Amino acid sequence: MKHLKTLLLQWLITFIPVIYYLSLWNLLPEEVPTHYDFNLHPDDFHSKGFMLGVLIFMGLIVVGSSAMILNGNSIDPKRKMESANPIMKITSWAVTIFISVIMFLIVIMTKNYCVQQPIESFEKIIFIVLCLFFICLGFLMKNVQPNYFFGIRTPWTLESDEVWKKTHLLSSKIWVWGNLILGTIILIIPNNYCAPVFISGILLLTAIPVYYSYRLYLKGTN
Repeated sequence: MKHLKTLLLQWLITFIPVIYYLSLWNLLPEEVPTHYDFNLHPDDFHSKGFMLGVLIFMGLIVVGSSAMILNGNSIDPKRKMESANPIMKITSWAVTIFISVIMFLIVIMTKNYCVQQPIESFEKIIFIVLCLFFICLGFLMKNVQPNYFFGIRTPWTLESDEVWKKTHLLSSKIWVWGNLILGTIILIIPNNYCAPVFISGILLLTAIPVYYSYRLYLKGTN
């Protein structure tokens, strides 16, 4: 299978948080938090075995996502993307590292709650990691070729290569600078405002390129 070595290595990386979770097994109670509210307070609990299954499932998601990204050309009906596109390989690694960090943070959160070793401003850490991930995607965005799996995939960008190119050039700038600003704001605001501010900011940063692609398409058809 093409890219098999890359996929295996990526899955091994996502297995590191699973190993860390297993190392805490005897310290954890039979039930651990599996869901948190906007203020990162646990509001649902399941067995620690269930949490282990969740972490393994997330690792499998990495493999599935990477396989789609790396082999996108073979399942793209229009075959617009190069079969050995380096941007897509970098993107697959960005997704792998991001999900692995999220998995590691989940284990840390579980440990913090169950073993009572809290980390101050943990909420900020999570949202800063998310901002850094979107900044990374922003840098990649300007070089992404038209495809059905990564990027601003609206009906208008998929219909026109020119709309795709211009939309992603704008998206690259917006996502890099927008998430830098968003991360800075999250650093200075109280913890209980982090989630609503982050969600509002990401929705805005996503809506602007979508609307821009629509306007570009209309201009091109008139």
